[in-house]
Amino acid sequence: MVAHGLLAEILQDDDLILLAKAVREFGERELVPYLRKLGKEEFPDKFLPLAARSGFLGTAIPTEFGGQGGTLEGFLPVIEGIAAYDGSLALTLAAHESLATTHVLLGSSAEQKRKYLPDLAGGRKIAAWCLTEPQAGSNIFSDMRSKLSRTPKGWILSGEKTFITNGCHADLYVVIARAIDQDGQEVGVTGCVLERPGNQNSIICTPLHSKMGMCRTDTAAIKFDNVFIAEDSILGPVGSAGQVARRVLIRGRIGVAALVLGLARDSLARAVNYTKTRMIGKTSLFDQQLTRTKLSQMEEGLWVAWQAVRSATQLADQSKPCKVRASMAKVFATETALRIADEAIQLLGGYGYMTDYKVEQNYRDARLLTIGEGASEILRLAIAKNLETPGSGEDLMPSPESLGRDVELTCTSLPTLWGPSLNALKLAHNSFQMALERIKGDDPSGHLSSLCQTTAIKVADLATRLWIAGQVTRAAAQLANRGTASGNTLRRGKSFLAKASLGVCHQSMELLRAHGMSDDRLLSNYSAVLQITAQDRPFESFPPLVAERS
Repeated sequence: MVAHGLLAEILQDDDLILLAKAVREFGERELVPYLRKLGKEEFPDKFLPLAARSGFLGTAIPTEFGGQGGTLEGFLPVIEGIAAYDGSLALTLAAHESLATTHVLLGSSAEQKRKYLPDLAGGRKIAAWCLTEPQAGSNIFSDMRSKLSRTPKGWILSGEKTFITNGCHADLYVVIARAIDQDGQEVGVTGCVLERPGNQNSIICTPLHSKMGMCRTDTAAIKFDNVFIAEDSILGPVGSAGQVARRVLIRGRIGVAALVLGLARDSLARAVNYTKTRMIGKTSLFDQQLTRTKLSQMEEGLWVAWQAVRSATQLADQSKPCKVRASMAKVFATETALRIADEAIQLLGGYGYMTDYKVEQNYRDARLLTIGEGASEILRLAIAKNLETPGSGEDLMPSPESLGRDVELTCTSLPTLWGPSLNALKLAHNSFQMALERIKGDDPSGHLSSLCQTTAIKVADLATRLWIAGQVTRAAAQLANRGTASGNTLRRGKSFLAKASLGVCHQSMELLRAHGMSDDRLLSNYSAVLQITAQDRPFESFPPLVAERS
């Protein structure tokens, strides 16, 4: 496997780079032989204990509860590195740790943490997080039908959940349901923990086979048939699980974004390796200009997506608001990874379509992640809705000037670093803001929440592109501050800034046109950005870093 030079440049931190190297060694030593023995749809029941013995389980769980005492950022190299070997292994880990274990960590009492977390962090028990229901996916909190009914002796859990990862093999279930008091009044969405031993007859699991991808994961429909839940198995205060679950989903989306980028990195590495050995006459496919351009664009997309994921992760670790930015990172990362996997298949030609070459498996595995833990369309609508939410605490569209202050560079230093690309980004930022104001001014309510869904999704995409451009600017400036910014880093950054600026300026005009409006100022900005990018020429192909260091 190659592309570790790129991963080192992405992670930046020495400790994270060493962790990524350790995960790679674990993968070669343990995962490769283990995967050879597994059937194509066989659940990897020995994987979590294997990961725990090597120190790769419970990454963000405090040591007092049996974990590694790390951070969410420290979890990224683990989930990304395992995904590069097999998406199903990574998703099994994500469901166990990012969802079920995290809910216990965030939403339980100290006594419950001491009771459950050591076994989960140690891989002695497999956990499943039960939220989705047959009739309710993205609208689960409003349409939930599973019930926790209070009785004089405790609670009775009844209802059905579906698409539950680890569902048939779980030893422990974290279940979220509507709580009903003894007087029949609803008292809010509530979580509970349920162990399989002693309840086998009341937990009816149906495996869901014939999936497009993630074929080794255990995906199940589960029926809870009047299961008794003791009072001390209720997680947190009654009615608090909705808030906890939303926090879990934020962290879960960040984990999924890192997971899918592991699939993308593996696809890129395999495309590089194949094109180097595929000869066309006396030269390799890798040496063709078109091939190098494709590989460069794939590498650029991977690097840019990581900037969004790292930024959202750091905010989560600092307990700062990051709901919308986690959604932006998840949407951008999953869709970028799909494009990289698809391009890798194309570069391998007929071999890319064959299961022996794994890139087609990466594509199938990645395809799930634009749906799970928040479908891209739902997340886009939420992004647009939250762009003008007062008091959210999230600066979703930072001005280019503020980026210099964030990394302790003066505003005159940023133009020195980025040149005309920074001016292009300022013009794009200005165009988007003008378009939004015109659209809101044309609406009687004056709010983005009243936009039609098609427009809202376009607004979300433009806002996402601007936010990620800001993270690219910040990341490269931080590297420059430390004297570790390579020429490839700056070329990638300039290339993305140019394309993002052009796209935002053009699509801002399209937004107005769709509403029967136009604005000469937007046309002027677009023309100026065209001229800037033509002179700066950031789109020129450069040799992929993965190829140079493989």
